[in-house]
Amino acid sequence: MNPALHIRFRAFLARWGWVLLVMGVILAADQTSKAWIERAIPLGGSIAPIPALDPYFMLVHWGNTGTAFGLLQGQGGVLATLALVLIVVVLLFSRQLPVQHAAVRLCVGMILAGAIGNQIDRARLGHVTDFLLFQAPVSDRMLQFPAFNVADSCITVGVILMALLILRFDARQAKQLSTVE
Repeated sequence: MNPALHIRFRAFLARWGWVLLVMGVILAADQTSKAWIERAIPLGGSIAPIPALDPYFMLVHWGNTGTAFGLLQGQGGVLATLALVLIVVVLLFSRQLPVQHAAVRLCVGMILAGAIGNQIDRARLGHVTDFLLFQAPVSDRMLQFPAFNVADSCITVGVILMALLILRFDARQAKQLSTVE
């Protein structure tokens, strides 16, 4: 192997290897949990894994042909395209981020793994398997949070953390600029 290419490859692994590891762990957890749900609970069914928490927490097996919160139902082709665009945008955008910070790399890994995990479901099943359902009593009825999965959680947490990191980074830059002037 060319020594210069070897050095560049090692630099790439040092910078992005951790992201690939995070993505692998998340994808494994996402796909394993969905496979278990698909085997254990019939489509449309539900169970209370902790009877004391019934009906506040349920495991369900729902096929979601839309996005988070049930938006864009039945738009599989559009969603598959949007997911691919999201993956490319995150990859391109991540080149502009201060990736020397582990938190930024963690966010990139979480967002990419979540998008890829749900994309695998759409390609394999034609829908995303959602299985975590939380409900809360409000007045005389139960308020139901939309069902979600590991991939959805990782995308949501990754985006929120990334936004907080960017805001923090921007605040630091603004403070540095104001002290220079």
